[in-house]
Parts: sequence; C-alpha cells; structure tokens
Amino acid sequence: MKATQWMAMGVALAAGNAAAGTMQLFGVVDASIEYAKGSDSVVRMREGQQAASRWGIRGIEDLGGGLKANFLVESGFNIDTGTEFFGNNRLFGRQAYLGLSGSWGEFRLGRQYTPSFYALLRLDPFLLNGAVSPFNLLSATASQGTGHVAYGARFDNAVQYFSPKWGGFGFGAAVAPGEVPGSARSGLNFGMNATWEAGNAYAFYSYQGMYSGANLQVEPTLTSNHFVGGSYRFKPVEIGLLFSAASSERPETRSARHYGVTFSWAVTQRDTFKAAALKRQILGGGQRPLAVTLGWDHDLSKRTTAYVRAVLVHNSAGGSVSNNSIVIDPGSGDDAKSVSVGLRHRF
Repeated sequence: MKATQWMAMGVALAAGNAAAGTMQLFGVVDASIEYAKGSDSVVRMREGQQAASRWGIRGIEDLGGGLKANFLVESGFNIDTGTEFFGNNRLFGRQAYLGLSGSWGEFRLGRQYTPSFYALLRLDPFLLNGAVSPFNLLSATASQGTGHVAYGARFDNAVQYFSPKWGGFGFGAAVAPGEVPGSARSGLNFGMNATWEAGNAYAFYSYQGMYSGANLQVEPTLTSNHFVGGSYRFKPVEIGLLFSAASSERPETRSARHYGVTFSWAVTQRDTFKAAALKRQILGGGQRPLAVTLGWDHDLSKRTTAYVRAVLVHNSAGGSVSNNSIVIDPGSGDDAKSVSVGLRHRF
C-alpha cells in the first residue's frame, strides 16, 4: 500500500474516532541484560523485568447522561525475539474486555485481571511483575499436594464490577464460569476485594476461589486464597505488609501461608529504591522458600526509565522453587539468583 493510501486511512480513522469517541494505541517496550545463577549459570537478554512488553488499543465513547462504553485489548510480546508472550498463542492474552461505566461504577466483560490482582498491585512496589516480583510465590503449588489450583492474576470469561469510591472505600467482584457442559462448578472462578485508601494509608482484603478442572468423572474441589495487607507512606518512604492463606477442600492437600513486606523510597524526583520479600510456608512440612527482590529505577524522562534488579529465591533443603525463569534442578535445594540492568519505554 502506498504512503498516501496509509495517510488517507489514518485521516479516515481519526474522523471516525472524532464522531464516535476516542481510541488510543498504547504500550510498553522493556529489555534487559541479566546474569542468572541457579543450578547452572547463564548470561542472557531478558524482556519485561521492569514492566512486561506489550501493545494494546483502548477506546471510550460518551453515551450521554454520564454513561460511557469502553474497551481494551492488550497483547504481550518478547522484545528479545519478537515472539508472542504471555497469551499462550492468544491474540490478546494480557487483557480483552468490553464495559459500561457511570456514576454507579463499572461493569466489564471478557478476559481481565482479578479483584485480588488489583488489590495486590497497589501494595507491590514491583507491580506484580511476572519476572522479578517476590509476589510470584503466591502462585506456587510445591509441597501442597493434588487438588490445589494456583492463584491466578486473570480470569477468562469474566463478568466484573468495580464500585465507585466512598470516602476512600471501594470494592470489586468478579465471576467467571468454566463453561463446561454438564458441570456448572468445573473451572468456575470468582473473587472480590474491599480496599480503603485515604491520605498516606492503604488497606485491603481480597478473596479468590477457583474450582478444579473439567473432568466430569472427578468432583470439582474448591481452592481458596485469602489476602490481607496494607501500607503507610512516611514521605518519601512507604512500607507495606501482606498475609495470605491458600487452602483446598481436598483433605490430602496442605495449606500454605505467605508473609510479605514491601518498601519503597523516592530518593529523588527521578530515582526510586524499592524492595520486597515474601516467605512461603507449607503447614505440616514441605518446601519453605524465601524470595527477595531489590530494585532501583531512574527516570530518564516521563516515558523512559533505566533500572537495576537483583533477585534471590532461597530454597529450604530439597526445595526447587524459582523465579525469573531461573533453572533449579528438582529437589536440589539450590538458590535462584539474578542481577539485571535494563531500559523501559512507554508509549
């Protein structure tokens, strides 16, 4: 297609947007160089250690009377290879939803972040980054036995509601059917959160329930995750705490507890030091890993940031829990370590 044709198409799209609403192309590009050591060591280029690389389209239309329609579709990719990332070959694996909003709140339909994800996101200084955040241990299942469904950051087929804020208090709820014929509970996911933020303080409680599999021969069992936490900002420092409990209806499945602490320090207007640690404990014995991440962000501009990340996962004897795709031999008890330097650009 000739350049003039592309320009004409752009003018036509802009004119359509002006009449129907607004639409925006957005994204993140993030790349780093990392040294990682687990059972073996490696030097590699990694993507998304500050924020996962992605591109997306969002739109909104004013329907009048305070009612608005909106949508968002978002796809992840690997900046080091250009391949699709995070969606398991889905076109928009990160998010894909359509919604309506007004003074009464907002409803969304589609693949979305869960209520628990939104509550935890505000607490974690690493923004639940899938590569480096210690909060990744919340999704671990090691030593818990069969029947435990790992906590997930997203629901497919979700109907989600977000309330307006009343004096800093708000809540959200979501339900996502498993869509298994003949079994209403198979694969059913649901959750809620209640948050409060006023001044320098933040507090939340969140619940996430997930029913196992799509095997009609096996009765679905419920895995429950409870999260409670909060933070307080002593300008320019913010400190937070987290407690989490994960359990299953199956009697042979052990429960897990998680204890977390977070720290963020705005050293200058452009520099931020951040740290977080999470301890995972299996009741009745089993692996008890500790994950710690340190980071430094330096804003080169409003959209471009240089950063450093240091990750450690310390395993108990016989453990093999990892983070950041660091290879640990099963049952070795080896620690996972990495140091990386990277650059992130938002558009």
